[in-house]
Amino acid sequence: MSPTRRRSPASEPARMHRAWLALVDADGPFLAPPALRRIYPDGIPASAPRAREALRDAKPAFDRAWDAYQQAREVAGRSAAADAAAVADALPAYREARDTWVGTVLRDVLGWGEYSNPATGALSAAYAAASPDGREQVTPTSALAVEGRVGALVLVIDPVDDLREILPGSWAASPIDRMESMLRAPDSACTIGVVTDGRWWALVSAAPGTMLASGIVDALTWVEEPETRDALIELLSIRRLLGGEEKDRLPSLFAESVLAAEEITEALGVQVRRAVELLVAAFSEAGRATVRHEGADPLPDDAGEVYDAAVTVMMRVVFLLFAEERDLLPGTALFQRGYGMAGVLEALEERERAEGEESLENTARAWHRLLATSRALAEGANFEDTRLPAYGGSLFDASRFPFLTATTARGTLTISIPDRVMLHVLRAVQVARTAGHEARRISFRDIDVEQIGYVYEGLLGYTCRRADETILGLIGKEGNEPEVPLRVLDDLAEEHTDDASLAAAILAWVKADQPSLEKKLVSSSKLAKALAAGDAPEDAERALIQVSRGDQALRASLKPWIGAIRHDLRGRPTVFQPGDLIVVETPSRKNAGAHYTPRSLAEDVVIHALEPLVYQPGPYQTSERSRWRLLPAGELLQLKVADIACGSGAFLVAAARYLAERLVEAWQEEGLAEESPAALRHRALREVVASCLYGVDINPMAIEMCKLSLWLVSLDPDLPFSFVDHKVRVGNSLLGVTDLRQVERLHITPAQADGQGLFDIDDGAHAVDGLALADLAKDTETELRLLSEPVSENDPQRSTRAKAKCLARIDDRTALARRVADGVIAAGLELGGGPGRRLNEAYEDLMVVVERCLRVEKPDGAMLNAIIERGLSPTVATDYQRWTCLHWPLVFPDVMNRGGFDAIVGNPPFLGGQKLTGAMGQNVRDWYVNVIGDGAKGPADLVVYFFLRTFTLLRPTGMLGLIATNSAAQGRTREVGLDRMTERGFTITRAIRSESWPADSAHLEYSAVWGTKGEVNAQSEIVCDGVLVRRISTLLDPVGRVEGNPERLTENADVAFQGCIVLGKGFILDPDEAVAWIEKDPRNVEVLFPYLNGKDLNSHPDCSASRWVIDFNDWSEERATGYAIPYERLVHAVKPVRQRKKADGFYALRKPLPERWWQYGEKRPAMRRAIAGLDDVLVIARVSGTVMPARVPCNQVFDDKLVVFAKNSYATQAILSSSLHQCWAIKYGTTRTGDPTYTPTTVFETFPRPESSEALDAIGRTLDTERREIMLRRSLGLTRLYNLVNDPGLARDTDLDVDRMREIHRELDRIVAAAYGWDDIPLDHGFHTYRKTTRWTISPTARVELLDRLLEENHRRAAESASRPARRNRA
Repeated sequence: MSPTRRRSPASEPARMHRAWLALVDADGPFLAPPALRRIYPDGIPASAPRAREALRDAKPAFDRAWDAYQQAREVAGRSAAADAAAVADALPAYREARDTWVGTVLRDVLGWGEYSNPATGALSAAYAAASPDGREQVTPTSALAVEGRVGALVLVIDPVDDLREILPGSWAASPIDRMESMLRAPDSACTIGVVTDGRWWALVSAAPGTMLASGIVDALTWVEEPETRDALIELLSIRRLLGGEEKDRLPSLFAESVLAAEEITEALGVQVRRAVELLVAAFSEAGRATVRHEGADPLPDDAGEVYDAAVTVMMRVVFLLFAEERDLLPGTALFQRGYGMAGVLEALEERERAEGEESLENTARAWHRLLATSRALAEGANFEDTRLPAYGGSLFDASRFPFLTATTARGTLTISIPDRVMLHVLRAVQVARTAGHEARRISFRDIDVEQIGYVYEGLLGYTCRRADETILGLIGKEGNEPEVPLRVLDDLAEEHTDDASLAAAILAWVKADQPSLEKKLVSSSKLAKALAAGDAPEDAERALIQVSRGDQALRASLKPWIGAIRHDLRGRPTVFQPGDLIVVETPSRKNAGAHYTPRSLAEDVVIHALEPLVYQPGPYQTSERSRWRLLPAGELLQLKVADIACGSGAFLVAAARYLAERLVEAWQEEGLAEESPAALRHRALREVVASCLYGVDINPMAIEMCKLSLWLVSLDPDLPFSFVDHKVRVGNSLLGVTDLRQVERLHITPAQADGQGLFDIDDGAHAVDGLALADLAKDTETELRLLSEPVSENDPQRSTRAKAKCLARIDDRTALARRVADGVIAAGLELGGGPGRRLNEAYEDLMVVVERCLRVEKPDGAMLNAIIERGLSPTVATDYQRWTCLHWPLVFPDVMNRGGFDAIVGNPPFLGGQKLTGAMGQNVRDWYVNVIGDGAKGPADLVVYFFLRTFTLLRPTGMLGLIATNSAAQGRTREVGLDRMTERGFTITRAIRSESWPADSAHLEYSAVWGTKGEVNAQSEIVCDGVLVRRISTLLDPVGRVEGNPERLTENADVAFQGCIVLGKGFILDPDEAVAWIEKDPRNVEVLFPYLNGKDLNSHPDCSASRWVIDFNDWSEERATGYAIPYERLVHAVKPVRQRKKADGFYALRKPLPERWWQYGEKRPAMRRAIAGLDDVLVIARVSGTVMPARVPCNQVFDDKLVVFAKNSYATQAILSSSLHQCWAIKYGTTRTGDPTYTPTTVFETFPRPESSEALDAIGRTLDTERREIMLRRSLGLTRLYNLVNDPGLARDTDLDVDRMREIHRELDRIVAAAYGWDDIPLDHGFHTYRKTTRWTISPTARVELLDRLLEENHRRAAESASRPARRNRA
């Protein structure tokens, strides 16, 4: 029996904070208990007697005014319109009393006193905000301002029912939304606002880059609920807004609360995954029980279906909790007694306390309740005081997973989940456990739809399989625990007798078998400690009895491992016997990177993508917002917006909200807004979801999650789910036809097809009437338009059923055409889509096969099926048995027949170009290159092909708004993507070049690109990194005077090289070991060398290597064997790793790595030849904030994190150390983590170097000599030295060495600029920021002009190179 939980003393303050927070109507990441507990460890202090006295004196007069105004409203509501005048008459008296009351609260209760002043003049102008079209404005009523610092804005409004309801007028924004607009004004220095109508008081936080947070309290209850009163008084005090340390002020508390919300989201993701694992285990246990009693296994043969069912159960639970807490489901007594999930956790925990947790194993009430509720929501219910519509949708569709509701011959469920399991399932989604904090109860009123989607997206990289041997789940970092077969553990234990070496061996095996866990495993020491502790724990026998199922031999085998076996949520050891279901990673998991996209970021992408569409004229016609005009409601509902890699639908949800707000504004302008503001917004959301939004994802469960998100955001308690099945579809966005002519011509490139195709779209001559493609598309389009109409409110159930039947008819009617389209893709995909004779022959064969398939008499589809099966079957291990193509004109003819989508938004998946082949197969990679990229070669990242496909799917005036990793604007990825798009007429109108991900859950840099295929007026707003510019380049930088990209110069060929890729830790030695080997055999000096990497170069004062390395270069194995000690090291430490094999028996690594295991992965022979005659060379770290080369000896091995220049002149050192070269490197290099990455091809090979000169040689020598002396004397590496040089806080005369370095660089830049003949440019050295980094460098004006001139010079030399031999005497 589980012990009763006792509240610890530390939990009391947390409980007190949760108590008053429960009385606040919060939205967004409002104040979190952990942040409050830091400042108020004993709870919120009671308000001062003086404040309470002022409140007591002022409140009665306000209460009377409020009652009088409400009475006038009630009378007007019951009577004719004439009595509405009584409300207008009562309003002035109410306003007078309200203003007196509000003034008293601000001055005397909150204690603002003389610092509470009306917002006028400059203050009012600084925080003024306007509707998107500029026609309606709002300014603060007053503000707390102390000595020029603004602590909080105040907005006082006329009485409303809800401060979150849309106000009347042309701006569909609530009072809280309007406060947010003021707090986010361009010149805002304040993040806290107060909104009140006298009765309702909202505390609002809108910090840059974070989501809006607000909490509303009722002033009429401040006597009955003093906790909220005291909290408001304390939090809005001058001390918390402007006094004390910054970390203790209210904005900092909100910032901590944002982080707490992110931690909760991450914690829920882990907990939900563990709950799914528990459900799968429970299904497996229930299946075994049924087999014992009934003889037949009730679970499906496809184990993956069981996993999908478990995920769907969790989605049902979350939907119900979300809907019930937001009052979107019936609140009747009958419903609460027999349906829904609200209160179920409390009931189970009460039984747990009274009876013990194990007693819950014997009942399944919660499971039966969940199934009953699911059926009621799917089919509808009418009884007594409860009416449920048939919500429809796949979420509650029992036919998707019939085994969940199947019964035995005796009428009992074949699968029944105990209440003990459901207790932990419900805890997983309702109680967050974050590191360092007590468990916290979750309110689904505080959880965004986007957060729910993210939680479930983390489940997409897993599936189920049946164990074929005994497998143990070992301890690990929560949510990333490994599974290891018992057989493997026993084998490793025979080889490693001590716990430390055994732990290391286990972790090495896991890293190789489950690579996605490599950076998420527990330490070797922690695992060793667990192994040692598990030899004989007191409760080991009892724990093992539960999982060994009476098998004493198994129990004995498990006992040595019990300390390292993790426990499931019930506390049972995680052991899988043969036949048990086990949750495993899918092949894509190792490449997946699911990161929570904050709502603010998704909304930012959507706003700037859709604004140019909803306003005509709008931002692309004029920058004057007052001239913008909103489209009529009917035209707004004609817009088509898509996310072609939609995941859980975060961007579609943001688009729904944005378009719904504009639709409400249009209805109000057109006099069509007759409902209450809340009802109006709800109707707008349902109409937008039904009419405007489209989503595609390769993963079927992602599509279910996207539907759930759209249902949640548009849920109406009296109507079925919005019908979105025809608009949110499963498929690979990059595999599929985009033009019906590809099907007609039976060729992926119709222009290359010989003769006439089978299905002539133009003249209507069709081989088979059933494939009259034009008619088929037209008929389908008409029916899809009907499906896009909102569900009828008169008979919603019948309307929803009719839509489902209509979609089934459409899918059936287009099935043959989609199958032929599959053939078009499959026939070409097998060959990677490469143009030429083989591809044309494949399509000629397809023509014959399709003719046979479509014969009127005796059609034969076997050969077409064979082509599809062969061509669409992945050639590498993936999550899918067959690629599902998305044929755009057949699936979305209503969109494609009008030219495409109006806008495409989203965050496409990222996969580095080097990983594409291994993740998807060579043929798919080649298809992307040849078909989507038009043959542009090179290691472009996956995101670029989504950019290109998006460009294809947009109509001529279409908008794009996409997030990507910052590689989108770099190197080959930029050349294949953005460069080609702009060549075809795409204009980038807004960009973020590189920013840190705005959530602590991920540490990466991202870019964002907005643009259009349509025209952009010269007066429009073009914004790059928040700054107005003239134009934006594909580098996502402002376009200078000179346009275009730099070209590689022949004069720079064979000079800069990336260092060697050693590929094997066994090659690397400590210096002492290398010395000892040389002493044993002096000949070893021929194959042992210092091994210099980027870290050593930048951190050691002498730029020396800290390690040595074995280097057999390109020698034969026979020659290598002559050096016994080094060779034997490689035999034992490198050969086994290089020659490891996959399950199919083939080597895991590419040729010739396994065969030539004693050689480096990349030996760099061209570099070795280029530097062979040099004593020293110039090298630079590939990734470094300094971007500064150094001179080092040549007789060493250079790591691949270095760029080596086959030059050693001091003139070259001066040029490469100049600000001109540094700025060029930063602009044309790449970056992933924030620091610039020096790429030889895009930086050095394009850089036009000046002629050598004595002045260059002299300043280069001065830099090298004096810098080396300073570094050695002060033990400073390059990084530490230049951190001092670039430190604005280090004033002149503070550090003479720093002063000297700055002076050398000032003179060096002057000499380098003069070498080009550019003495006319004032360099104006100082501390300037470029690409988010502040350096001692040339001024921004000089930088822009020098970069323009360098680009001009690059273009001039590139143009001359064809007619004139390259000049090799460049410095």
